[in-house]
Amino acid sequence: MSSSLSAALEKVHLHDKPPATKPDKKGTIRPRKPRRNEPIIPFRFFDLPAEIRLRIYGYVLFTPRRKRVSRFTGSVGASSKRNPFLSPTSHRVALFLTSRRMHEEASDLFFSSQTFRLFPLQDYSRMPTVRAIAPTYRPSIAAIELILGSSWTAPPDSWKVTPSLGLEQMVRIRTFKVFIEVDPSHPVFDGFRVSKDFYTDFAGDLLHKVLAAVPSLEYVEFDGWPSVRKSGALMKRLLHEARSAGKKIAWGKERGWTDYDDEESNDDPYGLKKHEEEAALRQQQKEEAMRQQQQQRRRQEQECLRDEGAPPEALPLLDLRQLL
Repeated sequence: MSSSLSAALEKVHLHDKPPATKPDKKGTIRPRKPRRNEPIIPFRFFDLPAEIRLRIYGYVLFTPRRKRVSRFTGSVGASSKRNPFLSPTSHRVALFLTSRRMHEEASDLFFSSQTFRLFPLQDYSRMPTVRAIAPTYRPSIAAIELILGSSWTAPPDSWKVTPSLGLEQMVRIRTFKVFIEVDPSHPVFDGFRVSKDFYTDFAGDLLHKVLAAVPSLEYVEFDGWPSVRKSGALMKRLLHEARSAGKKIAWGKERGWTDYDDEESNDDPYGLKKHEEEAALRQQQKEEAMRQQQQQRRRQEQECLRDEGAPPEALPLLDLRQLL
């Protein structure tokens, strides 16, 4: 008895720590549960590297739920529902209330990741426009966009570049995105628009003022719906304003424009000349076919009269104009 006890005591070392885990009945090793009186050491989140903290903020703000929920972003432009970043819901934005430091880091990530519209549009977007953003967050904004084409007969009075927009405070902006829904200079709008150049001049002047108010801009990215032509009057004016301001031109993925297509130098932007030429050719072919039918009918009438033995003076004369 004493020998067996002494042998067991020899295997015990006082400096050994107890195992942190122990197998259960099925042999699975599970973490040791903390004791009731054992102090809990808090996790110091801000000891993590900055890039890891930013990734965690991104997961918290923008990771969608497993269930498909309705998106509250708009339906046009870079801020539309096709944008990979989702607008966070109210309970996600509550992350900003954790602490002052977390508020500064998380809000900076949020405002630098989203594309904000310069002016409101009637597509039921809950994302704020530039004017509605507090001045504290404007230096974090990295991308804004202007959506043109709506209200082309009477643009809203609020669509003006004024100091209340705070464009001078947005020092981080490098890209200004312009999305064109429709070009009112197209001939299909004849009889409905104010004049041919009314909306073209309005949009060109608006872009000119925006580029002058944001000196940090480097790129102007153009995009639009398939009906918009790069060689149209509206796009030509916008491209002229961007190049005159010394900005680089970029192209969005919706329309599919590139630097290598020759649509911009096309003299017939809407295909009207080609359409008129094709219509004239079809009319000419139709008239030629009618002349040939008349000639064939007159020849058949002459042959029938000859077969019946009619004298030559009774034969109908062919109209020489039909043979020319």
